[in-house]
Formats: sequence, structure tokens, C-alpha cells
Amino acid sequence: MAETLDFSSSLFEGGFGSDEDANSESVEEKEELQCPPGLRQYETMAVLRPDLTEDHRLQLTQKYEELLVAGGAMYVEVFNRGVIPLAYSIKKKNKAGETNNYLDGIYLLFTYFTKPDSINILEETLRADDDVIRSMTSKIRKRKY
Repeated sequence: MAETLDFSSSLFEGGFGSDEDANSESVEEKEELQCPPGLRQYETMAVLRPDLTEDHRLQLTQKYEELLVAGGAMYVEVFNRGVIPLAYSIKKKNKAGETNNYLDGIYLLFTYFTKPDSINILEETLRADDDVIRSMTSKIRKRKY
């Protein structure tokens, strides 16, 4: 007894749900910001300790956002990705000399336009903060096809 499979309303035909959902384009695309002259687009991913309170996380987010604006950054956006398990455990020694082993962290993504000179101040501050497990800043390059 052979079974036939019906893929008419699956991912193979272009999405979930019925054909009415596939034909209606109610998804609004976000307008992409143009980079101001003399500035470059960057994004910084910071992984914070998972045991931080919501108030403390908001204070850190505001602190780094203000640091970026003081350094000349424009169009600063912050995305809180929440607590996500790390790909591998990270041992981090704090200023008091205690070693902690982290298995997950709070991910924050900052996207902004700024001068290349102001990135160093942000990276040094992130490295010196005990609440930050890891951080990475990268320049966003637009591909030209």
C-alpha cells in the first residue's frame, strides 16, 4: 500500500498556510538607511552575563548607547536577543580574581553609523566590564552585484 504525499501547503510550494497567504504581500520591508558622509556602518555584538537583572541589563544597554552617541555615532539601534545558550562554555575571570564558567548569555546587538576612530573607546569599555562575557565589532559592507 503506497502513500502519496501532498506538499501543496508546505515550504516546498513557497510557504506556510493556504494560497491566499502566499499571494497577499502584507509584509512591509524596512527602508534601509543611507550611510552619512564620513561615517561607516558597524555592528557590535555583546554577550552579557545571564544572571543580570532586567534593570541592570537596561542600565548597561543605555550606558553603551550613550557611549556610542558621545563618540559621534548616529542611528543607534539596539536589539535584545535574550538569553541564548553559548556554542561552548566560556571561562571569564573578573576584576576580583574569581573565575566563572558561563554556558549561556544575554545577547545584545548594536547597529550604528560612526567614525572608525570611536570604535576603540567602545571596545576598551566592553573589555573592561565584568558584566560582558564577550564582544565583537564588525564593519558592515554592502555587496555590489
